[in-house]
Amino acid sequence: MQLDLFPKMVQNWTSKIKVFISPNIEIKSSYQNELSKLNITVYRGIVTKVNHTITKVESVSFESGENIQVDILLWIPRVKPIQLIQRLVENLGLEINEQGYIKTDEKLQKNVKGLYAAGDVKGPSTIGALAAAYNGGIAATSIVHEWYD
Repeated sequence: MQLDLFPKMVQNWTSKIKVFISPNIEIKSSYQNELSKLNITVYRGIVTKVNHTITKVESVSFESGENIQVDILLWIPRVKPIQLIQRLVENLGLEINEQGYIKTDEKLQKNVKGLYAAGDVKGPSTIGALAAAYNGGIAATSIVHEWYD
C-alpha cells in the first residue's frame, strides 16, 4: 500500500508532510502513531478542490469545507488516467503496452523521437508519485544526453 511507504520516503524532500486520505481508508493505530512521531499529520475527508494560482498549489479543500494549506502536493490518483492515455495515443500515434499504458524504452522515450513518459501514463506503481518523480529524473537525464550526444 502506498500509504505504508510514501510519507516516510518523502521526508528526505521536506519536513512539512501532510497526508490526505478518504474516510474509508483504514490505518492501523500503530502506523498512525508512527506517523505522528514523525510530525506527519493525517487528514481524513473527501478532497473537493486543489486551490492554486497559475504557478503554485496553495491549499486543498475538503467536502466538509475545511481548507488545508500545502507547499507541495504529490497526488496519488484513485483512478488510472486511461482517457488521457487514449487521447495521447490517438493524437500523437503512440504505442501502448499489453496493460494499456504508454510504451517506453529503458530511457523512458516513446516511439515518437524526443517524447518521454513518466508517472501514471507509464503504468502503475506501488509508490505512486515517488516513482513518477524518479521516472521524471530518468527522462530528464535522457533528454540532456540526447542534446549532447
